[in-house]
Amino acid sequence: MISGSAFFFMSCDDDDDNKFIPESAVTQAFDIKYPDASRVHWENESGYSKADFHTEGYEAEAWFDRQGNWLLTETDLTYDRLPAAIRSSFESSEYANWRVDDVDKIERPDTETIYVLDIERGEAEMNLHYSEDGYLINERTDGSQDEIHRPSTTPNTIKELIQEMYPGATLFEIDKEYNGTEVDILHERIHKEVWLDTDNQWVLTRWEIRSSSLPDVVMSALRSSEYASYRIDDLHVVERPDGIFYEFELEWRDRDLTILFGEDGTLVSPAY
Repeated sequence: MISGSAFFFMSCDDDDDNKFIPESAVTQAFDIKYPDASRVHWENESGYSKADFHTEGYEAEAWFDRQGNWLLTETDLTYDRLPAAIRSSFESSEYANWRVDDVDKIERPDTETIYVLDIERGEAEMNLHYSEDGYLINERTDGSQDEIHRPSTTPNTIKELIQEMYPGATLFEIDKEYNGTEVDILHERIHKEVWLDTDNQWVLTRWEIRSSSLPDVVMSALRSSEYASYRIDDLHVVERPDGIFYEFELEWRDRDLTILFGEDGTLVSPAY
């Protein structure tokens, strides 16, 4: 999986003002969305109204624009309050022996809910982003604990492109990179990574598959190639403007490499 961040992250100055009173449209919207909230404290941060509050026994913060439009809610959870599918996925993963330091539930109006686990082992720290059904959407290996989530909106051009290419798809995360944008979606019950260039033009889409789902011609091509003795570590379908390809992440002794086969079994190298 390509590492990345779940949202658009941006640095900001904390304009916290203990006497800050948000617009009435904001407080009305908040009261409707969180009628049982307690210990509410408002802050003005980066031009947004942010409410720190307690709900159902947990600390949370909700962000609104000045017109009262809800943009983001981050809720601190305990591990046992995670959906069972996420706990099962984590406990059967390579990170099972890492310590869970923090758990956050991230909700935004234009994407599906995600859950972020801050984990650590020794000096190493990571952030794991899961969908509600336990799919590991993203993993950040840069050691950035206490990830800071900020409101952002999904550009209409991206929404329209995704719906045109993958009708009925739902969005999970949008990760802005220096060379483009990764959009994580759920389409026909398959989690897919859609990559766009800096002009939001489609570059490729990747998703995981099982080796049993490979076309026979592709598996035969691998078995008759110089890489036949390599172990398959991971396998993806890669959809590009020039066709469908099958990406193999292979291991042999201390060597790792990625190769690509076309639908007809032709070896394509390098993978990208």
